[in-house]
Amino acid sequence: MEADFLVARNPDADSSLPYLLHVPIDRGLALKARDPWPRASRVYCHPLEDPWPEGAEIVERAPVRHCHRRGAAIDLVLDRRSN
Repeated sequence: MEADFLVARNPDADSSLPYLLHVPIDRGLALKARDPWPRASRVYCHPLEDPWPEGAEIVERAPVRHCHRRGAAIDLVLDRRSN
């Protein structure tokens, strides 16, 4: 798989979910999240209704080794040293 997992700051200051996640599955899945996934084993996420914001501040980018949907869950293995 040759896509990156992205974590960005949510530009919506009124949101209780301060991070945006881009998961390279299907045609790309954009989510709002409470934590910069996957630092915790489970993170509350909500679909991002709007398109990915232009110029979003990326705080992390990691190559993906494996990304597979299992019902509502997504198994994600990143190519990085920790977490």
